[in-house]
Amino acid sequence: MSILFVFSLFLLLNVPKSCIAEKDYEFFMLAQQWPKGYCNRMGVQCKSRPNKFTIHGLWPQGLNGQLLTNCDASSSLSHDDIKTVEKQLYSNWPSLIGRDFDFWSSEWKKHGTCSEKEFSKLEYFETALHNHAQNDLMGILKRANIVPNKKQLYNISSVVAAVHQHTQHQPHLVCYFDALRNVSALYEIGICYEEDGKSYKNCLDPHGTCYGTELIYPK
Repeated sequence: MSILFVFSLFLLLNVPKSCIAEKDYEFFMLAQQWPKGYCNRMGVQCKSRPNKFTIHGLWPQGLNGQLLTNCDASSSLSHDDIKTVEKQLYSNWPSLIGRDFDFWSSEWKKHGTCSEKEFSKLEYFETALHNHAQNDLMGILKRANIVPNKKQLYNISSVVAAVHQHTQHQPHLVCYFDALRNVSALYEIGICYEEDGKSYKNCLDPHGTCYGTELIYPK
């Protein structure tokens, strides 16, 4: 064994962990909420109900899909950080029940900080906006003849298949239980991405919290 090899190995083993940049996450989930379903689930009077899926958040996930949160309490968001995309955020990432900037700030603090080693604040929001624009969920579902309806029931697997047709990967559905109709009601769909935030990835649990075989897509 050469002296050079031994010396190199010594240096490698003694590099402080703080000097080895490692990401804190394995993949992303872009969560898009259906306003009508979200407001019904929350049981509140929403300030607005856009007729499209809007961004809930871009969420870094751990290896087994665990949601990573609050990775850096010292990192806060300012208007200057996102001024170049603020107009797009108002349109596509609105808070349905509160102040828009407070919503973005909360999402950054809770989720965005967990990918901050790879994505700056602006890059994080730009990535979410870009991926939202590439996945018009209302249009994707409409092409499969799945449209908002107060009474129509849709097969949960058909909703999954409609999104899969567009992304070639499994989504993640989120429902609440509509006690009046005794059925799952759709309020959110997640689309997963590799760690680069660009390449689609299968989500781990396609049916998510949509139990049974059918759901309603609230109108």
